[in-house]
Amino acid sequence: MSRIRGIVQKEVLQTRKYGLNEILNKKNEDQSANSKEDVEKYQIKELLHKLPRLDKIFEVHRKIGEGTFSSVYLGSLRQHATLPDSEKRWFAIKHLVPTAHPARIEHELRCLQDMGGKHHVIGVELCLRNLDTIVFIMPYIPHKKFSEYVGEMDAGELRQYMRALLTALRHVHSFGVIHRDVKPSNFLYDRDNRRYLLVDFGLAQRLCPAPEEPPALPALPAPPPAHSNGLRKRTREEEDASAAKRVALDLSTGRPVATAAAPREPPPGGPFVPASPTVPASPAVPASPAVPASPAAHAGRARCACSGVGGVCGACLARAPPRAPRAGTQGFRPPEVLLKYPQQTTAVDVWAAGVVLASALTARYPFFRAGDDVAALAELADLLGTAPLQRAAEALGRRVVTSAARRGLCLRKLAARLRGPAPAPGAAGPACTTCRLPENQCLCRDEMKKADEFSPARSVAGFPDAAFALAARLLEPDPRARISAHDALQHPFLAAD
Repeated sequence: MSRIRGIVQKEVLQTRKYGLNEILNKKNEDQSANSKEDVEKYQIKELLHKLPRLDKIFEVHRKIGEGTFSSVYLGSLRQHATLPDSEKRWFAIKHLVPTAHPARIEHELRCLQDMGGKHHVIGVELCLRNLDTIVFIMPYIPHKKFSEYVGEMDAGELRQYMRALLTALRHVHSFGVIHRDVKPSNFLYDRDNRRYLLVDFGLAQRLCPAPEEPPALPALPAPPPAHSNGLRKRTREEEDASAAKRVALDLSTGRPVATAAAPREPPPGGPFVPASPTVPASPAVPASPAVPASPAAHAGRARCACSGVGGVCGACLARAPPRAPRAGTQGFRPPEVLLKYPQQTTAVDVWAAGVVLASALTARYPFFRAGDDVAALAELADLLGTAPLQRAAEALGRRVVTSAARRGLCLRKLAARLRGPAPAPGAAGPACTTCRLPENQCLCRDEMKKADEFSPARSVAGFPDAAFALAARLLEPDPRARISAHDALQHPFLAAD
């Protein structure tokens, strides 16, 4: 009897303990929510104090977004304060961080003024400045997170969504501008009213204007990097990570890049220093002119003798690392950005649109989850296959060395697997000769058929086969063979009614 009483008392104590934990967790959540609201109210109060003209014209309600270089607030006109919310005109008030470079702020403002207001590209209504406090007043549309509706979009809705996105990119690219940060959170979508807005030109990069639509834009020098607030010495961890990436990616090809510069000569010989794929070569055996390599080591070669092997020679380690624009969001960077190809074009945005389309087809967001450039290249090798990725790298004057060859995945099979029911174990069928999985579980790419070919009568996971063919054209690893936004709008998937 005492034993039963002890068990009952223990259960009561556990119930009280767990109930107390739930109360404490709820209290902590309420406190964090209250503290977050207090912080936002303080930020709004401080903004209005620094910019009194904003307080005279607009009523700032709450924060609706925050990034590395700006914060966005929801506002309305003070003269409409007596109107119901449904009749008010709403605005997005973008407050730029005071440390942003003035040239970059001017560049973003000119992009909004000259390109915005049409073709689903956001415009600017007003710009206010007081000392180092600058705000852009832009139109606002209600929208939801991409992750909330990515699995609910059917073929018709996806067609309209991608058509609007590529229309906005075609308009931006006609001005010779790369957006550089195309992603769902920067393409606002009002599902109730079918409205779209491409926003956030803080990382935009200007190129030469296109000849077919010369815009009335004065020539501007290239804006500085978004983070250029001064030089900062790199930490030891960053130096080690950079050296590891140089070892994992063999960038020492002697093939000349298609530029106006003269072809690069192969490097002089140096002693061979073995290195692991993740640890840079040991500095204990530096390149020394007293121990030169054999003259035959580089004779008749277009690249260094250490290319394609598990090590880097001292001459290659002494090279300066390649520099190229890397602005953008991880997971949406194309191969030319990951490989640090300096002459990037508007194909950067087209690749990001392809990632958005792949996310919608597979109902998975984010589609790529890599944390650094080397891991991102590994993900691309898994999806596209190592051979297409290496061919694209060779065309850019780069070389990707992998430990194993990947055949690549079929996006159609992947979408059918992720959107459909799990395969029945009883109906396995014959096994795949490559992945050794049953035929109903295999995701390998069919090398006998091109990915951009499609059958008009075929449907996969509720989407026409042409949608997957368009995704293959958008996710072409070679930027010079990648389809443009203008040509993508003529694709059968988007041109259909």
